[in-house]
Amino acid sequence: MPLPPDFYWTTRSASLPNDAPTVIACSGVWVVSMAQRVGDGIWIASLDRHRHGPGGPFPWCTSYEQGRAGAEIWVTRHEARLREDVAKISAYREAVRANRLAGLHLKPPFGWEG
Repeated sequence: MPLPPDFYWTTRSASLPNDAPTVIACSGVWVVSMAQRVGDGIWIASLDRHRHGPGGPFPWCTSYEQGRAGAEIWVTRHEARLREDVAKISAYREAVRANRLAGLHLKPPFGWEG
């Protein structure tokens, strides 16, 4: 299933371009992040990554491919809310970028920067 417009798969780091794409982002905001656990190799998908940050709730995936497919379905289903969330985060980032001191007075949208 293709992702909605403006949502895209990317790697977790620009310095690791050969890694498998494990992040769905929109305007640079990570909304889904997949990772493979070290001990048992199980893939997990952190949904609403922008709201919960690293270590938030996650479902287990039966495989990398199933995780990707499920993440794409989830993003499509929650597209409208995700776009609103990304707009809030982008507005916060722009305000801080325009005036670094604004970061002292503005609260990040979801309790952390996102």
